This record gives sequence, C-alpha cells and structure tokens, in this order.
Amino acid sequence: MEDSFSVRVKIETATNAVKKPVQRQTALCGLFLSQSSVKGSAKVIKVPERMSELVVRLFEAENIRCSYKNGKVILEDIYTSNLWERCEELLSGFANGTLTVEDARRFLRGAFWGCGYCTDPSKSYRIEFVVKEPENATLISAALDVLSIKHVRAERKGSFALYFKNGDDVSDFLGYIGSPSAMMEFENIRAGKDVNSKVTRAVNCDEGNTKRQAEAAAQRNELITRVMESGLSGKLPPELREAAKAHMENPGASLAELGAMMDPPIGKSGMRHRLDKIAEYANSLQ
Repeated sequence: MEDSFSVRVKIETATNAVKKPVQRQTALCGLFLSQSSVKGSAKVIKVPERMSELVVRLFEAENIRCSYKNGKVILEDIYTSNLWERCEELLSGFANGTLTVEDARRFLRGAFWGCGYCTDPSKSYRIEFVVKEPENATLISAALDVLSIKHVRAERKGSFALYFKNGDDVSDFLGYIGSPSAMMEFENIRAGKDVNSKVTRAVNCDEGNTKRQAEAAAQRNELITRVMESGLSGKLPPELREAAKAHMENPGASLAELGAMMDPPIGKSGMRHRLDKIAEYANSLQ
C-alpha cells in the first residue's frame, strides 16, 4: 500500500533532515515533549509503523534503549541521558521566550512525527497537530508563533488540535521541517489547481459574455423588427436604416462585423451608437 502524503513527509524529515546530532536531538525532544507531560512522566510514544525503525535508531543514537511494539515506541530511560538535558534547554527557551527559529523548526519536525498530520494537497490544504495535554499544545503553538505561522487552536473531546490551512503557510512549514520533496510536490499540485481555477473562471466568463451578447442581439433584433414593421422606418436617417437592414439580415453577426458592412465601414462603437439610436426610436413607439 502506498504511503500517504503525510507519512512521506515524516519519513523524509526523519531520514534527510536529522544528519547532525543537534538536529536529531531537538527533533527527538519535539517528539517526546509533544506526547508526554511537561514533567516527562510518559515513556511511550506513538509513531506511524513505517517510521518505527527510523525513530528507534534515532533514539539509540542518543544511547537510549527502546523498542517498538503495537504502534508504540517504548523508551527504557531518557532522564539520565544528554537528550533530557536538551529537553530542559528547550523548555527553558519556551518559558523565557528565547526559542530560536532553528530550534522551533527542529522541535516541530519531531512533534509532527508523533502528533502531526498533513492532508493530501490534491484534496485540501491542512496541517494539524493533535495532543492530549494542554501544555503540549502550548509548546507547539509557541513554536509555530516563532515561525510566524498563523494557526487555530481548538479543544476536541479531551484533546487539543492546532491547525492551519493557508497554502503559503503549509508550503513554508514543509520547507521549515526539512521536506523539500513534499514541498515541491505540494507547490506543483497547488500551481495546477490555480491554473485549473483560472481556466474555469475564464470559461465561465466567456460563457457569460456569450450569453449576454446573445441576449443583447435578440433584444436589438426585436426592437429593430418593431421599427421596420411599424411603417415608420422611412423616417429613420439613411445610416440608421442601413444599420437596421444589416442587423436583420445578419442577426448573429457581431458589432464589429456589422460595422464592417456599412458604407463606409465603421467601428464597434459607431455601430453600437447606431443600434442604440434605433432602440431609442423603437422605445418611443410604445
């Protein structure tokens, strides 16, 4: 079964965006802190099955023994490792409002592994984090604020959701957490949607213009017919009689085409002026 867009983003960021120890450590802190209480009482982390081996290897690189079972990464011990010291540094940055852009990017990368989701961009634009603890929602919200990503925070049946749907923010976020392939795919899909939307609007506009032109032509034809059948057409100036005759003999012609039939030829505005004059005369007969 093919991986979802969201899982592909997670795998790419866990494979290519954590090559340096500080990148790995901060992302693991984001994964751990986003799923446990701030006090760090939890030792079980949920990750997609396709990511389990990657995450286990990342933790083991920090000398933390862990295993994967039933959709969960089970940590043996974290509090005596250097990773926990990094967690404390990050928490201090959150508390003091000194979290850097780089730390926010790396923290959100790890948080996204465990509690984040990105919809298939061919269907909609949306990135969402869902956590159990309000403290975790506050951490993720603060990190998003550092990156200037506007988001909504909502409570749902005992959980907390943070999400954003703006296309620019989604694209920026994918780049921030280190998923250039997904960002490029997202932008290609978005560009295709924009083109299709513009084509649709253009087609609708053309159809609307065609309909309006047809209605206007039908109305003009009715008015001209009324004048010509009134027996008073002889009172029209020669140029108006010429215009009326051309219109009746060529009811589907455009204003430009009708103007070219005049002697001498005239432009669209001149032909429109003549037909408007006929319409005024027809209305005066009512």
